[in-house]
Amino acid sequence: MSTRAITVCVAVALPCAQAAAVEPPSPSPTPAAVADQRLVFSTNGSRLTGGIGGGGGSASWVGGLGNGTVIGAGAEYQTISNSHWTLGTFSGALAPGLRTHLYLEGREGAGDVGDRAFHYSLLVAGLLEQLTSELSVQLEERRIDIDKSHGNLPKLGLSFQVTPQLLASISYAVSLGGNLGTHLGTGRIDYTGHSFSAIAGISGGPVAPAVLDLNGLVVAPGPQLREGFVGVGKPLGPTDWLLIGDYQNVGGTRRTSLSLTCTVHLHPPAQVP
Repeated sequence: MSTRAITVCVAVALPCAQAAAVEPPSPSPTPAAVADQRLVFSTNGSRLTGGIGGGGGSASWVGGLGNGTVIGAGAEYQTISNSHWTLGTFSGALAPGLRTHLYLEGREGAGDVGDRAFHYSLLVAGLLEQLTSELSVQLEERRIDIDKSHGNLPKLGLSFQVTPQLLASISYAVSLGGNLGTHLGTGRIDYTGHSFSAIAGISGGPVAPAVLDLNGLVVAPGPQLREGFVGVGKPLGPTDWLLIGDYQNVGGTRRTSLSLTCTVHLHPPAQVP
Protein backbone atom coordinates (compact mmCIF):
# COMPACT_ATOMS: atom_id res chain seq x y z
CA MET A 1 0.00 0.00 0.00
CA SER A 2 1.28 3.49 -0.86
CA THR A 3 2.41 6.00 1.73
CA ARG A 4 -0.24 8.38 0.39
CA ALA A 5 -3.01 5.88 1.19
CA ILE A 6 -1.66 5.37 4.70
CA THR A 7 -1.45 9.14 5.21
CA VAL A 8 -5.09 9.55 4.14
CA CYS A 9 -6.16 6.95 6.70
CA VAL A 10 -4.09 8.53 9.47
CA ALA A 11 -4.59 12.22 8.77
CA VAL A 12 -8.09 12.38 7.27
CA ALA A 13 -10.33 9.44 8.07
CA LEU A 14 -9.47 9.08 11.75
CA PRO A 15 -10.08 12.63 13.01
CA CYS A 16 -13.04 13.29 10.71
CA ALA A 17 -14.98 10.08 11.28
CA GLN A 18 -17.46 9.96 14.13
CA ALA A 19 -16.48 6.45 15.26
CA ALA A 20 -12.70 6.37 15.35
CA ALA A 21 -11.77 3.13 17.08
CA VAL A 22 -9.92 4.77 19.97
CA GLU A 23 -12.66 7.34 20.62
CA PRO A 24 -16.16 5.85 20.79
CA PRO A 25 -18.74 8.39 19.66
CA SER A 26 -20.70 10.34 22.24
CA PRO A 27 -24.01 11.96 21.33
CA SER A 28 -23.88 14.52 24.11
CA PRO A 29 -20.75 15.58 26.02
CA THR A 30 -22.74 16.01 29.22
CA PRO A 31 -20.68 16.52 32.41
CA ALA A 32 -20.61 13.61 34.82
CA ALA A 33 -21.64 13.65 38.45
CA VAL A 34 -19.34 15.75 40.63
CA ALA A 35 -18.27 12.82 42.80
CA ASP A 36 -17.56 10.55 39.85
CA GLN A 37 -13.81 10.21 39.29
CA ARG A 38 -13.09 7.84 36.41
CA LEU A 39 -10.20 5.99 34.79
CA VAL A 40 -10.80 5.15 31.14
CA PHE A 41 -8.77 2.46 29.36
CA SER A 42 -9.13 1.41 25.75
CA THR A 43 -7.49 -1.00 23.35
CA ASN A 44 -8.10 -1.56 19.66
CA GLY A 45 -7.01 -3.59 16.68
CA SER A 46 -7.50 -2.84 12.98
CA ARG A 47 -6.81 -4.25 9.55
CA LEU A 48 -6.28 -2.39 6.27
CA THR A 49 -6.71 -3.50 2.66
CA GLY A 50 -4.05 -6.08 1.82
CA GLY A 51 -3.95 -7.63 5.28
CA ILE A 52 -1.96 -4.81 6.90
CA GLY A 53 -2.74 -4.61 10.60
CA GLY A 54 -2.45 -2.14 13.43
CA GLY A 55 -3.59 -1.36 16.93
CA GLY A 56 -3.03 0.70 20.01
CA GLY A 57 -4.44 1.84 23.29
CA SER A 58 -5.07 4.76 25.59
CA ALA A 59 -5.47 5.61 29.25
CA SER A 60 -7.01 8.72 30.79
CA TRP A 61 -8.41 10.20 33.98
CA VAL A 62 -11.68 12.15 34.09
CA GLY A 63 -12.95 13.96 37.17
CA GLY A 64 -15.55 16.48 38.30
CA LEU A 65 -14.55 19.77 39.96
CA GLY A 66 -18.03 20.86 40.98
CA ASN A 67 -20.49 23.35 39.47
CA GLY A 68 -20.84 21.17 36.37
CA THR A 69 -17.13 21.31 35.52
CA VAL A 70 -15.31 18.19 34.33
CA ILE A 71 -11.69 17.84 33.20
CA GLY A 72 -9.63 14.96 31.85
CA ALA A 73 -6.11 14.08 30.73
CA GLY A 74 -4.38 11.03 29.32
CA ALA A 75 -2.08 9.47 26.76
CA GLU A 76 -2.57 7.44 23.59
CA TYR A 77 -0.45 5.32 21.26
CA GLN A 78 -1.48 4.02 17.83
CA THR A 79 0.19 2.15 15.00
CA ILE A 80 -1.01 1.08 11.56
CA SER A 81 1.12 -0.36 8.74
CA ASN A 82 4.46 1.54 8.83
CA SER A 83 2.96 4.48 10.75
CA HIS A 84 2.84 5.11 14.49
CA TRP A 85 2.11 8.10 16.71
CA THR A 86 2.02 9.00 20.41
CA LEU A 87 -0.34 11.64 21.79
CA GLY A 88 -1.16 13.51 24.96
CA THR A 89 -4.91 14.11 25.39
CA PHE A 90 -6.95 16.59 27.38
CA SER A 91 -10.64 17.39 27.73
CA GLY A 92 -12.98 19.64 29.65
CA ALA A 93 -16.71 20.31 29.97
CA LEU A 94 -18.69 23.09 31.61
CA ALA A 95 -22.42 23.40 32.26
CA PRO A 96 -23.18 27.10 32.91
CA GLY A 97 -26.91 26.35 32.79
CA LEU A 98 -29.34 23.47 32.88
CA ARG A 99 -29.72 23.50 29.09
CA THR A 100 -26.21 24.54 27.99
CA HIS A 101 -23.03 22.47 27.87
CA LEU A 102 -19.64 23.67 26.63
CA TYR A 103 -16.82 21.23 25.91
CA LEU A 104 -13.19 21.25 24.79
CA GLU A 105 -10.79 18.47 23.89
CA GLY A 106 -7.46 18.04 22.17
CA ARG A 107 -4.78 15.65 21.04
CA GLU A 108 -1.19 16.77 20.64
CA GLY A 109 1.78 14.65 19.67
CA ALA A 110 3.95 13.31 16.88
CA GLY A 111 4.67 10.17 14.91
CA ASP A 112 6.36 8.66 11.88
CA VAL A 113 5.21 7.41 8.46
CA GLY A 114 8.07 5.16 7.42
CA ASP A 115 11.23 7.18 8.00
CA ARG A 116 9.43 10.55 7.82
CA ALA A 117 8.27 12.29 10.99
CA PHE A 118 4.98 14.17 11.25
CA HIS A 119 3.19 16.38 13.79
CA TYR A 120 -0.31 15.59 15.09
CA SER A 121 -2.58 18.30 16.46
CA LEU A 122 -6.37 18.07 16.83
CA LEU A 123 -8.32 20.70 18.81
CA VAL A 124 -12.11 20.55 19.34
CA ALA A 125 -14.47 23.08 20.91
CA GLY A 126 -18.23 22.76 21.01
CA LEU A 127 -21.59 23.86 22.39
CA LEU A 128 -24.55 21.62 23.14
CA GLU A 129 -27.84 23.43 23.71
CA GLN A 130 -31.09 21.74 24.74
CA LEU A 131 -33.83 23.59 22.86
CA THR A 132 -36.75 21.54 24.16
CA SER A 133 -37.16 18.42 26.31
CA GLU A 134 -36.70 16.33 23.14
CA LEU A 135 -34.54 18.43 20.78
CA SER A 136 -30.88 19.50 21.17
CA VAL A 137 -28.52 21.31 18.81
CA GLN A 138 -24.73 20.92 18.67
CA LEU A 139 -22.23 23.39 17.24
CA GLU A 140 -18.64 22.20 16.99
CA GLU A 141 -15.36 23.41 15.53
CA ARG A 142 -12.33 21.20 14.87
CA ARG A 143 -8.85 22.45 14.01
CA ILE A 144 -6.85 19.71 12.30
CA ASP A 145 -3.09 19.85 11.69
CA ILE A 146 -1.95 16.28 11.06
CA ASP A 147 1.02 15.58 8.80
CA LYS A 148 0.25 17.42 5.53
CA SER A 149 -3.47 17.79 6.22
CA HIS A 150 -4.68 20.98 7.86
CA GLY A 151 -7.83 23.09 8.10
CA ASN A 152 -10.97 23.82 10.10
CA LEU A 153 -13.95 21.47 10.26
CA PRO A 154 -17.10 23.11 11.72
CA LYS A 155 -20.08 20.84 12.39
CA LEU A 156 -23.79 21.27 13.02
CA GLY A 157 -25.72 18.48 14.72
CA LEU A 158 -29.28 17.82 15.85
CA SER A 159 -30.39 15.22 18.40
CA PHE A 160 -33.96 14.08 19.08
CA GLN A 161 -34.98 12.11 22.17
CA VAL A 162 -37.42 9.64 20.60
CA THR A 163 -38.07 7.87 23.91
CA PRO A 164 -36.38 8.13 27.33
CA GLN A 165 -34.04 5.35 26.18
CA LEU A 166 -33.66 6.11 22.45
CA LEU A 167 -31.76 9.07 20.96
CA ALA A 168 -31.52 9.78 17.21
CA SER A 169 -28.98 12.29 15.88
CA ILE A 170 -27.69 13.66 12.58
CA SER A 171 -24.77 15.98 11.83
CA TYR A 172 -23.02 17.61 8.92
CA ALA A 173 -19.42 18.87 8.84
CA VAL A 174 -17.76 20.87 6.05
CA SER A 175 -14.13 22.01 5.98
CA LEU A 176 -13.17 25.67 5.71
CA GLY A 177 -9.68 26.70 4.61
CA GLY A 178 -6.72 24.36 4.46
CA ASN A 179 -6.69 21.27 2.28
CA LEU A 180 -9.11 18.87 4.00
CA GLY A 181 -11.78 18.99 1.27
CA THR A 182 -14.28 17.38 3.65
CA HIS A 183 -18.10 17.24 3.49
CA LEU A 184 -19.16 14.63 6.02
CA GLY A 185 -22.70 13.61 6.95
CA THR A 186 -23.43 11.32 9.90
CA GLY A 187 -26.52 9.63 11.29
CA ARG A 188 -26.70 7.51 14.43
CA ILE A 189 -29.01 5.96 17.01
CA ASP A 190 -28.20 5.47 20.71
CA TYR A 191 -30.07 3.21 23.09
CA THR A 192 -29.49 3.47 26.85
CA GLY A 193 -31.14 0.86 29.03
CA HIS A 194 -30.75 -0.24 32.65
CA SER A 195 -28.75 -3.37 31.83
CA PHE A 196 -27.06 -2.46 28.54
CA SER A 197 -26.61 0.25 25.90
CA ALA A 198 -26.16 0.12 22.14
CA ILE A 199 -25.16 2.43 19.27
CA ALA A 200 -25.27 2.22 15.48
CA GLY A 201 -24.54 4.73 12.74
CA ILE A 202 -23.22 5.59 9.30
CA SER A 203 -21.02 8.39 7.90
CA GLY A 204 -20.16 9.40 4.36
CA GLY A 205 -18.73 12.09 2.12
CA PRO A 206 -15.50 13.35 0.51
CA VAL A 207 -12.55 13.60 2.91
CA ALA A 208 -9.71 14.93 0.73
CA PRO A 209 -9.35 17.51 -2.08
CA ALA A 210 -9.81 16.58 -5.73
CA VAL A 211 -6.85 16.61 -8.13
CA LEU A 212 -7.07 19.50 -10.66
CA ASP A 213 -5.21 20.18 -13.91
CA LEU A 214 -3.71 23.54 -14.94
CA ASN A 215 -7.10 24.70 -16.25
CA GLY A 216 -8.85 23.98 -12.98
CA LEU A 217 -10.68 20.93 -14.30
CA VAL A 218 -11.08 17.88 -12.06
CA VAL A 219 -8.71 15.10 -13.10
CA ALA A 220 -9.45 12.82 -10.15
CA PRO A 221 -12.15 13.40 -7.50
CA GLY A 222 -11.21 13.37 -3.84
CA PRO A 223 -11.63 10.04 -2.06
CA GLN A 224 -15.01 9.31 -0.48
CA LEU A 225 -15.37 8.06 3.07
CA ARG A 226 -17.98 5.38 3.70
CA GLU A 227 -18.29 4.27 7.30
CA GLY A 228 -20.56 2.13 9.45
CA PHE A 229 -20.29 1.28 13.12
CA VAL A 230 -22.15 -0.70 15.77
CA GLY A 231 -21.48 -1.09 19.46
CA VAL A 232 -22.81 -2.51 22.69
CA GLY A 233 -22.08 -1.45 26.25
CA LYS A 234 -22.75 -3.00 29.65
CA PRO A 235 -22.15 -1.92 33.26
CA LEU A 236 -20.44 -4.46 35.50
CA GLY A 237 -20.08 -3.36 39.11
CA PRO A 238 -18.00 -0.16 39.28
CA THR A 239 -17.04 -0.48 35.60
CA ASP A 240 -18.68 0.25 32.25
CA TRP A 241 -17.62 -1.74 29.16
CA LEU A 242 -18.10 -0.69 25.54
CA LEU A 243 -17.30 -2.81 22.46
CA ILE A 244 -17.42 -1.13 19.02
CA GLY A 245 -16.93 -2.52 15.54
CA ASP A 246 -16.14 0.02 12.83
CA TYR A 247 -15.76 -0.24 9.04
CA GLN A 248 -14.27 2.55 6.89
CA ASN A 249 -13.68 2.72 3.17
CA VAL A 250 -11.65 5.74 2.02
CA GLY A 251 -11.34 5.77 -1.76
CA GLY A 252 -10.97 1.98 -1.91
CA THR A 253 -8.69 1.70 1.11
CA ARG A 254 -10.68 -0.32 3.62
CA ARG A 255 -10.13 -0.30 7.36
CA THR A 256 -11.90 -2.64 9.78
CA SER A 257 -11.39 -2.13 13.49
CA LEU A 258 -12.59 -3.42 16.83
CA SER A 259 -12.19 -1.45 20.06
CA LEU A 260 -12.87 -2.21 23.71
CA THR A 261 -13.20 0.55 26.33
CA CYS A 262 -13.39 0.09 30.10
CA THR A 263 -14.44 2.95 32.36
CA VAL A 264 -13.63 2.46 36.04
CA HIS A 265 -15.68 4.60 38.44
CA LEU A 266 -13.37 5.29 41.38
CA HIS A 267 -16.13 6.81 43.52
CA PRO A 268 -19.40 5.56 42.03
CA PRO A 269 -22.53 7.46 43.10
CA ALA A 270 -24.64 5.80 45.75
CA GLN A 271 -27.38 3.58 44.38
CA VAL A 272 -30.95 4.64 45.01
CA PRO A 273 -32.91 1.84 46.77
